[in-house]
Amino acid sequence: MFVKLIYTLLIGIAGGWVFSALHIPLAWMLGSMTAVYTAEKLTKFQVYWPPVFRNIGLIIVGYTIGQSFSRDTAIEIIQQLPWMLFLTILLLLFSSALALMITKLTGVNLKSTITGCIPGGLSQMVVLGEELEDIDVTVVTIIQVIRLLSVIFIVPFMAFSPIFQGDKDGAAAGPAAVELYLSWPLLILFAVAVVSALLAVKLKLPTPTLLGPILGIGILSASGVAAPHMPDAAIIAAQIFLGVYFSKMMKFEGSGSLSKFIGLTAATSVILVAFTFGLGAVLMASHHISFITSFLSMAPGGMAEMALVGQALHADLSIITGYHLFRILFILFIVPLFLKWLFKQKMFAGDSTKTGA
Repeated sequence: MFVKLIYTLLIGIAGGWVFSALHIPLAWMLGSMTAVYTAEKLTKFQVYWPPVFRNIGLIIVGYTIGQSFSRDTAIEIIQQLPWMLFLTILLLLFSSALALMITKLTGVNLKSTITGCIPGGLSQMVVLGEELEDIDVTVVTIIQVIRLLSVIFIVPFMAFSPIFQGDKDGAAAGPAAVELYLSWPLLILFAVAVVSALLAVKLKLPTPTLLGPILGIGILSASGVAAPHMPDAAIIAAQIFLGVYFSKMMKFEGSGSLSKFIGLTAATSVILVAFTFGLGAVLMASHHISFITSFLSMAPGGMAEMALVGQALHADLSIITGYHLFRILFILFIVPLFLKWLFKQKMFAGDSTKTGA
């Protein structure tokens, strides 16, 4: 297992280095994901990547997000709560419309496509799908994975395009530009981030290894504690750890006839990103924040991935996190109750689980 782990890590590093040399956005995450996936498909190589590496990557990202918080941003997030609710509902309604379209064109039951199209995070929505009746968890998983992978590849290229006029240096820093510096304050606060992650796991919070450090370091930062910046090498390591983890999601061999709607699901993911582009424009027009911040706040990707893009472009991570965190909590606590009520209505009567197109 140790040899497989080292091979997996080396392939991920090599892919990240190549993408970095080619100046591709979010190079170390996209490069490692692409390289490991390609190696597994074209050779007999089998990926070995324990969950602890994903968790380490999320803790590093969580620390970075928490470090960006301040009293002013906390106040601004509270003031934007009505907008968070309004835009979240719009996003969920549009996602449901896309689910209806997938159902009409493929015949897969509407309960499964709605659950799959809700941008609430892969693990959370799969667990929710297992709790609801007449849900094809395979459908939910495939739709969630395709949307996540589409967002991971599409959003960085959009964000680093001339439209945003962002700082592209963050995406293209090669190995020579990597800085590594450690200090006692950094080590102590990183230990706080780790403890916060463990407490979040105990409390069964959503995405605990990410949310715990955000809350722990964020509270200290908002209280006036100066949190040192995470070294470049740690940020690159986090991207590689997450990139390799995402490569493990790219498995569709057992989908059977579901492969017929994979292309349609990818197309709806692109449409959803375009819709959130419009929501970002609305958010920017209503508040004094940059377009890149507003777009990443609404993008239907994971909080960690959007935070990594935002960090590279010097966007406001606290605002981005605030919107994503609100959406996650809304989906986790409100949406399940609504779906359980909705699926009992007459329009869903006889909507049995179908996996064929």
